[in-house]
Amino acid sequence: MKLLTATLFAALSLSACVATPPVTPQSLTLNANQQTNLRTLLGLTPSSAFTVNVLDQNADRQLTPGDIAIMYGGIANTETSRRTLSIADVTRINAATGLSEAARQLQAAEAKWQQIRPIHYAYTLQRSCFCAPEALKPIEIRVFRGKVQQATVLPDGTPLPADRQSSALTIDDLFLKIHDAIDRNAASLSVTYDPQYGFPTNISIDYERMMADEELALSASNFKIASGLKPVQPPVMCTMDAKICPDGSAVGRVAPLCKFAACPTK
Repeated sequence: MKLLTATLFAALSLSACVATPPVTPQSLTLNANQQTNLRTLLGLTPSSAFTVNVLDQNADRQLTPGDIAIMYGGIANTETSRRTLSIADVTRINAATGLSEAARQLQAAEAKWQQIRPIHYAYTLQRSCFCAPEALKPIEIRVFRGKVQQATVLPDGTPLPADRQSSALTIDDLFLKIHDAIDRNAASLSVTYDPQYGFPTNISIDYERMMADEELALSASNFKIASGLKPVQPPVMCTMDAKICPDGSAVGRVAPLCKFAACPTK
């Protein structure tokens, strides 16, 4: 009897030490709208051959933060990347169809812009809003290596005041405005894109339908690719000292090297 009891105790102890095999997460079934939004989130176009699968990490059969989106592709259709979904990701995937369509258009336009994206370009930006009259004047913007090089107010061509420099946007900044509207689930978003370069030509955003005076409208025109644009250099100020020449005359320093000018010759 003692031997039998000891044997049973040993068997129970051994079974308790055996680790329970991990449960393999099951794939989630997403509706068509969620699939479209997920592909957009991962940077896939509607025509892309890549496929996406979402693993239900907590086995609740719902799309929740912490679930993992896996992208498959290539000749062998193997895993190419994976992403743990955040709260913001889940919100974007569950967004309304209207915004998902805007996201698809944005993705296609951005892809076209990135293919052609010039190093130097210039364009005119005009804002429409409930703003002071000065804020409604068009701005001519020159961009050098992705940064605003120069901004002037039209039609007089005066430099954009320092307190309005944030109004001088690059084309990439315009794309960010659209991304922000989609991420915030704006009540209304309307965008048209340039058919050749892909940049936004008209943007109209109504963030909150029940709020007034928070709408934003931007238009981009007169776009041109520029070659040889150079960063605007600040004027060189030389010291005011003088050099006395052999004939008794005086010469001053000359920008940009601030060397003394040549003395007059006889």
